[in-house]
Amino acid sequence: MDRDNKRARAAARSSQGVGSSSLRDVPEGPLSDVAERLVTANPRDTARNLGGFKGLGTHERTAVRGTQPGPETDLARFERRTNRLGRSAINLAATLTAELGYSTDDIALQKVGAASNLGNYLTPGLQDAIVNRIGNMDPPSQALGTYYVAPHFSKFTEENKSRILDQAIGLASSDPDGNVRNMASNAILNMYQQLDANQQAQAHSVFPGMQDILPHMPPPQHAAEERSANLDGHIAGIEAAVRDTVGPQTSYEQLQRGAQVGRSISQAYNHAREDLMEATRSRDRSGR
Repeated sequence: MDRDNKRARAAARSSQGVGSSSLRDVPEGPLSDVAERLVTANPRDTARNLGGFKGLGTHERTAVRGTQPGPETDLARFERRTNRLGRSAINLAATLTAELGYSTDDIALQKVGAASNLGNYLTPGLQDAIVNRIGNMDPPSQALGTYYVAPHFSKFTEENKSRILDQAIGLASSDPDGNVRNMASNAILNMYQQLDANQQAQAHSVFPGMQDILPHMPPPQHAAEERSANLDGHIAGIEAAVRDTVGPQTSYEQLQRGAQVGRSISQAYNHAREDLMEATRSRDRSGR
């Protein structure tokens, strides 16, 4: 994902640096190639990249959306799909985080765990609210909260990543309760592969023997992502599931369903991106 984001940032800088008037002289095909390089594994970054690119002018919008009327381009199909997923994610996140600050710690923990599946879609404000709510819990619940968000650590903003890690380190290094310390330690281990070099150094300061533990840890496990033969139909099913997830989420079962829908949204984005990448490779092979 880091390589994707670096390529996207470079493409965005190059497209903005040459100026809109210069880009208008570039044939539509190469300009579409520039736009496709703005697509990353992070839907929030992708939306921002493509939005900024389209804002440069008519030619840039056409490079993304294609010529109307006309057949839908691969990038236009990707954008249409991801726009639908983005709206579903925003609506679901609002439902999952409703009354977060007024929920009991038990319910808030379930909301935090469910909403963190959508970390890539959450606004910085919603991410702040989730991290703040974890910090306001008692130590045992706070340790659980850091554990629940650990698998999705990389989806948070840099500021909130630091806050989550600091919470876990604080609990693991200073809390006298062995259970709290163990849970916070497990959270750090689960997020370790998502940490940058400085954060990993912080983790090692808490676990002097971590270098002996890491070789025995299994690699991060990702839930199997079942591909749908009809991705557009699958996205329509996700939209319906989000509409059915209404009202305050007060039961464990409701929140578990919401978490599953959140995972489906993230997986559908991955599949839409894979379809775009395969279409790009196919064009490259055919020399078009």
